[in-house]
Amino acid sequence: MPIIAVWVALLVLLLTWEFVCRRHPSRWTSLAGLGARLWGSVTGRAALLLVWAFVGWHVFARYTVPG
Repeated sequence: MPIIAVWVALLVLLLTWEFVCRRHPSRWTSLAGLGARLWGSVTGRAALLLVWAFVGWHVFARYTVPG
């Protein structure tokens, strides 16, 4: 189960980043702000779709199939 620990660590890192960015909004861009900026272009939307598909496949599809 070490791969689950990597995903949990990544989630904690992203949540920490969002928290820090919301505490100091003038220093860094939050994940929500980055997503909004990416959503403004077709290339950004394609990138968000690919990231969503990658995470969906690796987190949900891979670990819910019995085997």
